Amino acid sequence: MNYSVVKLLCLCLVFLLGGNTLTHAQTSKCAELFRAMEYEKAAMCLEKHPPQNADGWRMLGEAYRLGGNASKAFRMYDKVLKQYGDEANKNDLLKAMLYARMARQYGKSVEYAELYIKNYGNHRLVIDIIEMDTLLEVMSDRKTGNFSAVPTTLADEHIDIAPAFISDGELAFASSRRKAQPKKVENTSNGLAFLDVYKATIDGKKLENVTRLDDRFQTDYHDGPICFAKEGSMVALSRTLEDGYNEEGQMPLGIFIGHRSDYGEWENWEAFPFNDATYSCTHPYLTPDGKRLYFSSNMPGGSGGSDLYFSDYSSEGWSKPENMGDRINTAFDEVFPVMTTRGDLLLFASDGHFGLGGLDILIAKKSKLGIYDIIENPGAPVNSALDDYGLVLSPMLEFGYFTTNRQAKTKREDIYYTKVEVPFEFSKIISGIVSDTAGIGIPNADVQLVDSFLNILKTTKTDENGRYGFEVSENGRYLVEANALGYNEGNNVVVMHQRKLNYSVNVSLPEFEGLSFFGRIMDNDLRRFMDDVKITLTNLDNNEMHSTFSNDDGSFRFALENYDIGQTYNVQIMIEKTGYQKRIFEFSVTFTESGPFVLNKALNLSLTKLK
Repeated sequence: MNYSVVKLLCLCLVFLLGGNTLTHAQTSKCAELFRAMEYEKAAMCLEKHPPQNADGWRMLGEAYRLGGNASKAFRMYDKVLKQYGDEANKNDLLKAMLYARMARQYGKSVEYAELYIKNYGNHRLVIDIIEMDTLLEVMSDRKTGNFSAVPTTLADEHIDIAPAFISDGELAFASSRRKAQPKKVENTSNGLAFLDVYKATIDGKKLENVTRLDDRFQTDYHDGPICFAKEGSMVALSRTLEDGYNEEGQMPLGIFIGHRSDYGEWENWEAFPFNDATYSCTHPYLTPDGKRLYFSSNMPGGSGGSDLYFSDYSSEGWSKPENMGDRINTAFDEVFPVMTTRGDLLLFASDGHFGLGGLDILIAKKSKLGIYDIIENPGAPVNSALDDYGLVLSPMLEFGYFTTNRQAKTKREDIYYTKVEVPFEFSKIISGIVSDTAGIGIPNADVQLVDSFLNILKTTKTDENGRYGFEVSENGRYLVEANALGYNEGNNVVVMHQRKLNYSVNVSLPEFEGLSFFGRIMDNDLRRFMDDVKITLTNLDNNEMHSTFSNDDGSFRFALENYDIGQTYNVQIMIEKTGYQKRIFEFSVTFTESGPFVLNKALNLSLTKLK
């Protein structure tokens, strides 16, 4: 029997058969075995009593799939497509395509993909399979991978999944092994114990000194996976919700968050407020500061199957979960999110993106817009034709651990050790959103990146959501300036340093209220923006004077209420600050359009210290 993550940690006990419901088979002994996750027995039952409708064959296909026999699984869906044409739907085609690929029947997989496009139009996964089928041999070649992978010494008859670093020398994981106090309730569907959280010391592939992490983490059902934050003083733990099975015969999972006291006791446990008995929240990952929680859920409103979400913590508690979007999530399952502290890589597993079969480990990188829309499959040996998931990497991205059920003898989950053979390459990215004062993104706004010498390095325009992005090769102090029709100019400063790669810099633009002069003062020697500089504007035509002082970012603005478009004005700008040489500029200006007149484009607004 294949005790895969789909079985042990799927988000409900009843597998959703492509949106269909079972008819008479639902009340049969075969269906009862299937719901109890006795997939091999369910398959034997259905083989002895052949299904009489499409839903029965679908159930048999899923029983084969969850029992580790993808070859038979795709043939059951092929039967549905050929013998029940009127009842067959696009999900049947997708499953036939995916399971054929898992069985390494790549030709059949492409055949189903082409049939899908013919009958239902384009689909991202279908197009990937057709266009990238030639890459399968490369992805499957263990000599071409950026990673190496070997079993750890933990590999045995037990289920061991979801590794998580506790510290540099310790690893936590979820396991069915029985040590210390056994569970009060037995997992009778597979004869193994429910999951508990364990820890081990690590030295490469050697995982030793295995002990239960803490007996107080133990409940009667599944406990784990787990993750740590705040230097190990905060945990998020996935476990079966209190009542176990619900009225639909499902066993939903929830997330629980705990804190360790100064005395080393785990206390102040709280349930994630969006846990629900009708769906699951599981596979938690906390950012190191404990302020953001990533997780997988089959809650309503997603893309289908299990989606990845995140929730932020503030003084008001955990925010409403936000779906990570359709670049990450598919109509199938996305599970086990992990965020690296270096490079902001999102590691997750999916059976809805292009891969070698089953759940594949994927690596998502941020594009220059600051969103995770660059999805890479690292190929073999990290991925295989079966399920691979739960990759965690060391802080410097040198090595890590993941879960796989590729061992043909046991068909159970083992933890593998992986070494990064080809170092990751990263670009420094400055990205953000240009918005109005209400926080709504402004499309087609002009954005420019300016260095500390006021040189314009790069320019771009915002997308339909107001997002922009720049790739930067060097550390330093930069200014992001933005302007848009109908708005005053806005800006923000960012200082980039060696350890951080991604910077979020948002710019808010106030709605335009008339003509204005805008400028920014800089120290000529230090090449830094200067605050508290006095700027005096004089209209030489009528001797009207106005004064203001520069802000922290060196910026200042004069609203020109009595100036008109099309008129020429003779003006004087004087800038002065104690300890610096005063500067005076006289010039003529004609306003040809509404909006700010940026003085730095015409004047060198810098001050030099007195000697």
